[in-house]
Amino acid sequence: MTAFDFQVTWADLDSSAHLKNTRYLDYAAQTRFLFLAGAGFTPQAFAEAKMGPVVFEDRVEYRKELRLLQKFSVRMQVGGLTEDGAKFILVNEVQGPKGELCARVQTTAAWFSLDSRKVTPPPAALKAAMEQAERTEDFRWL
Repeated sequence: MTAFDFQVTWADLDSSAHLKNTRYLDYAAQTRFLFLAGAGFTPQAFAEAKMGPVVFEDRVEYRKELRLLQKFSVRMQVGGLTEDGAKFILVNEVQGPKGELCARVQTTAAWFSLDSRKVTPPPAALKAAMEQAERTEDFRWL
């Protein structure tokens, strides 16, 4: 399972003293980049390939609040892929200290060429990493 641990910081809080909505997206993105770096796709590797991810849509379902200093984990799964690997859906589940679901972030995205400014298939190793990543129960080919 691909998951990373975090802790709610002072800067994460909103006026209601719980994790603000935009931080769920930030932690989901951080989890994705930690996964990619672990698969060999560091920021430098993306720069050398002249490509990166482009997000089309983020959808967040909030279930339970997180408060200052609480520890939590963010799990990442692949929910969908195109055959060429150019477009994908990633699902991040934010789980509280007891494993309870606090939020679910579904991101529809693609790999984007910085030269052509178009959606592009990823390098073979990146495509393989995405194909080998844990999948959601409702995974589908796009």
